[in-house]
Amino acid sequence: MYGRLWIGIVIALAVTALAAAGCAQVEQRQRLAEPVGPVMRTPVGGTIATIMKDRDLPNAFGRADIYGRTVDAGFVRIIYRGRNADGSVLVEQVNVDVQSNASTMTRAPVIYTGTQPAVASSRERGVAYGTSRTVSVASPADQVAMPLPGAAQFSIPKQRSLTLPTGQAVEFISAEAHQLLFRIVDQGM
Repeated sequence: MYGRLWIGIVIALAVTALAAAGCAQVEQRQRLAEPVGPVMRTPVGGTIATIMKDRDLPNAFGRADIYGRTVDAGFVRIIYRGRNADGSVLVEQVNVDVQSNASTMTRAPVIYTGTQPAVASSRERGVAYGTSRTVSVASPADQVAMPLPGAAQFSIPKQRSLTLPTGQAVEFISAEAHQLLFRIVDQGM
């Protein structure tokens, strides 16, 4: 009897080790919400660019979820604040970080069928939201903390561009007192 118990424990430990080894490290990603290429316009106080941040949902071993689920990690927003007398562009960068204890252990199981509208099914109560391709479920067990946003104001000299954290650059076409014409381009274009 003890022999079978030890074999069961060894097999369980081996499966656990294989499951932990098969998952990637938890990574944080950033993606630009605005399109790259077209000329855009924003008023004073309007958004130039928003960079959405997310990170892999960690599993019980601290590795990335094998299904590719993610959790919100905040955003960075670049806001047009006007222009200086010398023609430089005034911008404000607002950083919002979201810290969450969400993991595969706090998230309810989700059933999604690709041929039908998004369907969430769970043993827990939660909030489901998503698009036709993805569904996320925020469980009542998830705890989210949002420290106060960090903000910095600075000016960009005439004929200069602003490099975004995602690698693209904002080219300023025309900075007026009431609006900004600009374009976001990939670096090297």
